[in-house]
Amino acid sequence: MKRLLPLLFLLALPASAAWTLSTEGVPSGCTHVITDGNWKIGVYRYSDDNWNLGKYSGANGSGYVAGSGDLDLTGVEADCGVVIKASNNGALERIAGLTSIVFPDSLETMYGNTVAGCKALTNAVVGSGIRSMGQQVFYDCSSLKTVTLPEGCPGLTKLGNAAFRMCKNLETPLDFSKSVFTELPTYALVDLQKVMEIRLPETVTTLGTESLRYHAGPRAIWFYGPPPTSVANTALQPVTSPVASWVLVAARKHAADWKADARVLPFEGSEQATANAAAKALGLRGVKPIGKWTTGTNGTTHWVVEELPAETMLLLY
Repeated sequence: MKRLLPLLFLLALPASAAWTLSTEGVPSGCTHVITDGNWKIGVYRYSDDNWNLGKYSGANGSGYVAGSGDLDLTGVEADCGVVIKASNNGALERIAGLTSIVFPDSLETMYGNTVAGCKALTNAVVGSGIRSMGQQVFYDCSSLKTVTLPEGCPGLTKLGNAAFRMCKNLETPLDFSKSVFTELPTYALVDLQKVMEIRLPETVTTLGTESLRYHAGPRAIWFYGPPPTSVANTALQPVTSPVASWVLVAARKHAADWKADARVLPFEGSEQATANAAAKALGLRGVKPIGKWTTGTNGTTHWVVEELPAETMLLLY
């Protein structure tokens, strides 16, 4: 009889609640709600294989009705036939009790502010189907520590303004090396004080205003393509002088597009030894600064990239 106890104990464990679909208590702008007994979230049906998480396209506001804790949406399609193709504007915005979220592989588009302002959110997983991430999708998720993306994020055509802005506790590398977006827009990856690496795709031609600003250093940002043709002066501006910002790295594949004299922005004076040590740890050449600190008319000091050819900005590896 004693041998049966472990089995009986396992049989007594409650099964994970399945997702169900309902038309009761549907929030404005939605057609149905999905629920697993804890979470209750509004969705909008366009067709049998095309549902929005949250309200219909063009309507802002959360589809959240109830729930707290961890939210795993990967079983929704199998349980109740809801194929989530998009998360609409503010679909799960500012949910105080959301601690982690797993998006399904069916999700292709994350419109703006999908989980913006979810202060308790610590972990997010984005599925393999993602093709577009709108503005402020993770904006001000101040407790967010890990974001798991598909390896290299292949097929991603857009990363929106301020997509990861104010995620000051994010620690995981962000790998977009297989993506196909051409612009890193304004504030896209600003304020990421703990991220050690960002990898940008071969297709990037534009670094927008403050797109990589305010990073403690040294960190590494990798370019898999030729020099960007458009780089805003404040795209790589550090927060204080002479704190080291990013070690910027270019791929050997495009070595002909970059000058041989490797550089980094913006190590100065006593920071040079730190810069060289950081470069050595990354397997790179020695580094030297470009740009200068300038005092504006209002008395504030800021880093200005000198008018140098873009190919002088990065290190070869």
